[in-house]
Amino acid sequence: MDREAIQRRVFDLFGEMLEYPGPGLASAVRECQELVTPFSPEAGALLGDFRDFVESTPAVRIEEVFSGAFDLDAACYPYVGYHLFGESYKRSVLMLGLKERYRAFSFEIPGNELPDHLAVILRFLAVCRDDTESQEIMVEALVPTLGKMVGGEDEPSKPEDGPTLKAAGRRIIYHKVIQALHQVLLSPAVYGRLVTEQVEIAAG
Repeated sequence: MDREAIQRRVFDLFGEMLEYPGPGLASAVRECQELVTPFSPEAGALLGDFRDFVESTPAVRIEEVFSGAFDLDAACYPYVGYHLFGESYKRSVLMLGLKERYRAFSFEIPGNELPDHLAVILRFLAVCRDDTESQEIMVEALVPTLGKMVGGEDEPSKPEDGPTLKAAGRRIIYHKVIQALHQVLLSPAVYGRLVTEQVEIAAG
């Protein structure tokens, strides 16, 4: 695969990892780790940890950890608009804009998910062939959101008792997926190229 095809495939695989766990999760993690490691060893290492967890954990437990991470941990809340704007009118505008973009490219939102869900945006980037659209979403929405999520990872919800604290520790494994995605976007092969292109466009 060429670089663009690899990038789209990586977005698709991250989208699968950030959706509710399904039977293809383990193979998605393995493939994604293999694709990203050559240009982002840090992301590859993080995905290696997540892969160990997935391959050694029963499916029902993975589902529980996923729900705990994305439902109970504010740092892992998977909605881009929430991290950028909170529950405000601006988030509503963002979601409307995303819906219009998806419609323009005949992209259907899977299930009943909101348009600003990380997995939905990643699935869109995986099929979008318009570089301008993809770059705008990555530069203006995805990268700053992931930066906030990674920055907040050391402050998960503060549990009161021992068992809940232990559960919070297990949830952190999904932070590694967020970190890995952030590392991939910041790698010279992806985000570094986008920044260069944005500077060139601004310079005329």
